[in-house]
Amino acid sequence: MVRGARAMRPSPLWRVAEPARAQRTLLALNVAARERHTATTVRSRKTPRKPIEPPHSISDHVERKRVLSVTDLVSPSWCEYAYLYNILGQSHLPLWQRPASITTPDGNVLTPSWTQLQAREDTLARGTEIHDAMEREVQPIRLTFRLVSPADEWALYLLQFAAGIHAARTSGCAREVPVLGYVQGRLVRGIVDELRREGTSLLLSDTKTRRSSRLPTELDQLQARLQVMLYKRLVDSLYLGITGQESEAMDPYAEPVSLDTLGATLQLDMDAPLSSEFHADVQTMIQTTATPWKPSEASHLTLHTVLALARQALGRHNTQHVAHELELVYVQRDTAQPLGVARFHTEPTLLQDYLEHLFLLLHGRRAPEGVAAQSTRRCDSCAWREGCEWRDAQAKAALEKTRRPACDATVSDDVLWSEFDIPDHHLALLEW
Repeated sequence: MVRGARAMRPSPLWRVAEPARAQRTLLALNVAARERHTATTVRSRKTPRKPIEPPHSISDHVERKRVLSVTDLVSPSWCEYAYLYNILGQSHLPLWQRPASITTPDGNVLTPSWTQLQAREDTLARGTEIHDAMEREVQPIRLTFRLVSPADEWALYLLQFAAGIHAARTSGCAREVPVLGYVQGRLVRGIVDELRREGTSLLLSDTKTRRSSRLPTELDQLQARLQVMLYKRLVDSLYLGITGQESEAMDPYAEPVSLDTLGATLQLDMDAPLSSEFHADVQTMIQTTATPWKPSEASHLTLHTVLALARQALGRHNTQHVAHELELVYVQRDTAQPLGVARFHTEPTLLQDYLEHLFLLLHGRRAPEGVAAQSTRRCDSCAWREGCEWRDAQAKAALEKTRRPACDATVSDDVLWSEFDIPDHHLALLEW
């Protein structure tokens, strides 16, 4: 608890429950579970659904999604081939529901290592446990919200964002703050791990769990750094769209989020009344927790009135924005003991260049790229290592070059690749 905050009502720990009579699946379920890392849960009545044919490519996967997640945009930075294979292998499903093998766009059939897949699930589960414990330290009160319609769900999203910024400014810290914005014309959403007040700014921080007892190299931090850079851009985009208040601390590439554009993207009526259940739950939240609103201000809720509530909350402290400096906190996975902290400044141009190159892949305008030779240790924990098309192609190319006369040999990735023996099936004994 933040010192001096005893007299204040605690910030809420958000929980979502869909009423039994509501038949539809929440939009919240479309957010990657790995992205949320939050104690918020969704309960819904199970209804029989027609099996959906799995995507056949990255572009097919992206085209099917109305809303992308931050995970969708930063996962490829680790390995684009692993990203492709996980899409084809439907990694969002429980292990027992996933296909036994996948067929790549080039027609190759790959079988994953189920041991590695299970290890990844265990890692994610342990990471979620640690994040949940951290969230409860900051937000001990659990609230339940019944979401009857998509409009309810997106209204809650806006309220959570405004309440999170308010809590960080007034109480000193907020966790699991939802953000959204447009990136390269696509709506993207994510969950900021932590916002913490430091001086006149808010520090955006993300906690990462590691099996190793050492901090990752800067190269291996790239994915996490891109993630928090993108979070900052989305915070700035949503804040700018709600309040219209600009600041030098904002990402220059942040595009203001227009609620009307958001409504058109999600096909929502901005002026339709939100459900009576949602009204009641918002009233409970206002009366029992430290929110910036009064019950009378939330008597008639539509998406437009929710936007007004968010604008009211955010406009009260217009000097505090997310700082240029960002933070990654690393903890040991098994013990939850801290390993160290990496602080760095956001690099908007680096992020923009990465996103522009990435969207060529997402739109099917270029082929995926695998890891460089100096990062091949990433393959050790990959479930798709055996049969990986990138490894196969690189090893073949390196072997071919070693057969040519050495003219002006230089130390390069080709030399590193050529050091490997290529037995039957090219990669059966390949060591990285």
